[in-house]
Amino acid sequence: DPIKDFAPIALSTTNFLALVVHPSVPFKNVQDLVTYAKAHPNKVTFASNGEGGFPHMTIEMFRVMGGFTYVHVPYKGSAQIATDLIGGHVDAAIDGITGLTPHIRSGRVRLIAITNPTRVAEFDAPTIAETLPGYDSRGWFGFLAPAGTPREIVTLLNQEINRAIALPDVKEKLVSAGLIIVTEPPEFFAATIKSDYAKYGKLIRDIGFQPQ
Repeated sequence: DPIKDFAPIALSTTNFLALVVHPSVPFKNVQDLVTYAKAHPNKVTFASNGEGGFPHMTIEMFRVMGGFTYVHVPYKGSAQIATDLIGGHVDAAIDGITGLTPHIRSGRVRLIAITNPTRVAEFDAPTIAETLPGYDSRGWFGFLAPAGTPREIVTLLNQEINRAIALPDVKEKLVSAGLIIVTEPPEFFAATIKSDYAKYGKLIRDIGFQPQ
């Protein structure tokens, strides 16, 4: 049980995904994409790194809030997504920003938005939330211990992890990889887990998703 079986220690970083498209598609921004997809039901092809994975659920949240339909093209990993997107075999994808950055900078794919609720200085792109208010789909990386770990150990680990990730050289590497540093107490991480569990659980129930 993700809520009961762990003692949250530290939510070290959050990350966001990139909404990217092939340069030839007839939509240049989020509103264009939503309008086009509504006018052409089940025509836009959207790639993700697997059925039921986090990027797939991020696309589904986008679909539900945008009120459109699309064709899901699941892959076994991110590398093939970039290859097929560059080749024009799929129209769009939502995937991790880090692996796509070289292709974005070369112009082989177009970044039209990020899934973070606010803009990020390192990437010149609007957020999906600017078009669909309230949209927020972020991943995170954190540290957990078994449930029942003594409070003083959790507190000490939290302090040391937060201190380490705030070191200038560590922070620089993490930020350059498209991550956002978080140095909050264990209670913040616990609240994040509960919130995401509820949010994505509701999404899965609302769309009637069943694992294949």
